[in-house]
Amino acid sequence: MALFSRKKTPPASPPNPFVRTPEQEAARREREAAEAAAAEAARVVYEPRKGGRPTVEHPRTKRISLSLSEQEHEALVAAAGGRRVSVWARERLLESLATDPAPGAGVEVARLRADLGRVGSNLNQLVRAVNSGQTVPSAELLEALQATREELARVRGELP
Repeated sequence: MALFSRKKTPPASPPNPFVRTPEQEAARREREAAEAAAAEAARVVYEPRKGGRPTVEHPRTKRISLSLSEQEHEALVAAAGGRRVSVWARERLLESLATDPAPGAGVEVARLRADLGRVGSNLNQLVRAVNSGQTVPSAELLEALQATREELARVRGELP
């Protein structure tokens, strides 16, 4: 009886190709994400060319005008040696600013001017006294004049 039993088991149905299990769906999403990442990494991105004039980091926007005679202009053109005169002149001007005297030189000149002013004041007082009729001993006058000469010589030697 077992051979011809009425109870039949239904045959296994083939899987439906349009229905996926959650595991299959998760695997498919992972595979697609990996493929998209690989495609993005392999893609070559070209930056678009900038149009128009190139930009300058420190643009020169200020102008200085200069009037020259024909001879002065020719001299500058010759000195520039085939380069643009404006570029050559800017470089020379900036070089001269960079080679200014040491920062302490202004203080030294001010000190020398003050010394010279004091010497001139003393000399002026002596001359006024002589012109007003006061008698100044000759030895004192000669000593003051000698000191003035020495001071002037020292100042002239110290000036650049």
